[in-house]
Amino acid sequence: MMKFTPLICMSVLLFSFQVWAHDGHDHLAPEAALIHLLWIIPAIIALAVAAGRIYLNSLSKAYNINQVKTNKPQG
Repeated sequence: MMKFTPLICMSVLLFSFQVWAHDGHDHLAPEAALIHLLWIIPAIIALAVAAGRIYLNSLSKAYNINQVKTNKPQG
């Protein structure tokens, strides 16, 4: 995993935004960064939730902790 991080960073830095753009898709527009950020936020949240679950599961296995699941009262 550690060897892929520099590779990904270098590839992102080497390709300019103009290379990725196509007709009608201006990456140099002032609002382009905001639009792309709003588009990618759900993926970032999903990755964070998945990473958190994996981390908690690994901790519970390492320390032999049973996760308690509570039943919510039905309304």
